[in-house]
Amino acid sequence: MVVVFLLLAGGVLALNYTNPPAPADTTVYVLDVKDTDVQRLDVVSSAGSVGFERNDPFGWKFADSGNVADLSRVGSVVNRLAKLRSSAKVTDTVGDLAPYELNPPVDTATLTMKDGTAYRVLVGGKTVNSAAYYAIVDGRPQLHTINTLIVGDLEKLVTDPPVPTPTPDPNATATPTPAATQTPTRTPTPEGRPPPTPITLPAPSTGG
Repeated sequence: MVVVFLLLAGGVLALNYTNPPAPADTTVYVLDVKDTDVQRLDVVSSAGSVGFERNDPFGWKFADSGNVADLSRVGSVVNRLAKLRSSAKVTDTVGDLAPYELNPPVDTATLTMKDGTAYRVLVGGKTVNSAAYYAIVDGRPQLHTINTLIVGDLEKLVTDPPVPTPTPDPNATATPTPAATQTPTRTPTPEGRPPPTPITLPAPSTGG
């Protein structure tokens, strides 16, 4: 029995050596919530502010007008904010936020969940090498850096409102363009020449 046990243990060790377990997910998130539970997104930047609400059963709409918003742009920003990846953790406990341009922040994105819970993501200035932005969740001490792409797309929601592109109607008939009417041209009279004088022939004489 001892020999059998040793053989089994050796087999398990060999199996683990040849097929090591998959590494655990080491992704660090600045914010990690369920994107489908986000009911509203509000963005504030130096260029202004804009709000969006979930347009049930599908899509997003502008909070102020109720007009439909571009699903791909708003949905993409909401999904990435809900699972906001950290490029690097700067510190577990930040003190003064001013050196990172977080007091006040450059941009603010507020995710309001269906249960009324709100998460405010504060975006500050760029890092020294301009490769990322400083970010923190309001009320939490951890300071992170985040990708520049998400910040750019977030700010464009204000500067370039996500109005959906209208779909052309395949059944629409194109209006023909009217042809131009040609105006007949007159033959110009040679300049400097008087009009021809009519020639009068004398009447034939009669014999008397």
